[in-house]
Amino acid sequence: MIRPKENCRIARVACGARIIALAVLSIGVVASAETTDEAFTGRWRIDTASITGDIKPTVFRVRDGVFRRDDNRAVKADGRLHPVSSDGYVDEQSISIESDHVIKEIDKVRGKLAYTVDYVLSPDGDTLTWHVASYTGPDGQVVRGETVQRRIGSPSKGAHLISGTWKRVGVTADSRQDMILKLHGNRFSSRTDSGSGFDAIIGGDPVKFDGDNSGVRAQITSPRPDLIVETDLSARGTVDDVFSLELMPDQKTIRATGVYGPEKRSTTFYLHKLVE
Repeated sequence: MIRPKENCRIARVACGARIIALAVLSIGVVASAETTDEAFTGRWRIDTASITGDIKPTVFRVRDGVFRRDDNRAVKADGRLHPVSSDGYVDEQSISIESDHVIKEIDKVRGKLAYTVDYVLSPDGDTLTWHVASYTGPDGQVVRGETVQRRIGSPSKGAHLISGTWKRVGVTADSRQDMILKLHGNRFSSRTDSGSGFDAIIGGDPVKFDGDNSGVRAQITSPRPDLIVETDLSARGTVDDVFSLELMPDQKTIRATGVYGPEKRSTTFYLHKLVE
């Protein structure tokens, strides 16, 4: 799984997720404003096989009944909810060790269910699949996805079998994560079937991002007719991330580029327009 914010981006894709001044190299031909409006408008699906960028490996440490992922706070794996440092997306977490090959996670924010994750290890211990369910959409309906990782290096001795370092090799996205884009003049909207997203004026004030529990607001600009740039501002007013949508010359493909968080990690992937 991509963590909540980045996952939201790839889901709003969303959910996530969420991008600092970004220069995008264009190989496209600038179309007329009217043609580009029509070309941007429609339903777009992420090509998950095209995801590239600065993707850090995930490190799990599960030992003596304590669960820790990357630099997040360690949580007792006793099946009870425990407070965690809030990033606006999760403030309580429950971890249950079901077996040597299965761990279950429940994430809540402000008392409401936000995410569930089932970590399932393959029999040979070299492949880890995250079965992710998100309940953060405005309609309350579950959106599911999967992330597949391969083990890097040897397992950690004396620890749960999930412990070790993992590299992401695949992502599966729910069709409910398709981006539904609408562009008409200076009005632009980006939403999913669950209602997550926003309606904005290009060049106007930041607007609320529905379905984002952290209070992110989206500000939209269009440096060129074939390029939409979304700057996501945190509840504190700081730039969280910048997300660009560049329409390719075939007008059936969008190159999405994002830079996320204080580490300015970058991700690029492609979206394909669905025939209605």
